[in-house]
Amino acid sequence: MDQPVCQRFWTPKEIAEQWLVSVDTIIRLFEREPDVLILAQPAVKQKRRYRTIRIPNSVLVRVQKRHSLVIIDK
Repeated sequence: MDQPVCQRFWTPKEIAEQWLVSVDTIIRLFEREPDVLILAQPAVKQKRRYRTIRIPNSVLVRVQKRHSLVIIDK
């Protein structure tokens, strides 16, 4: 699938605020999705790891569609 060169990247915090869920929930939903940008430094000794996660708009739309409830009225 062709990705636009200049698309919006979202932070987990921005999406969490829009969806009214926690940042941790957003990270769990997106961290294994293809095309999500994760910049990480490995943990050193007993310090925690630091990660920067950015979610392209195309991935946001894809996950939103997958998790949306569709109601069919007969």
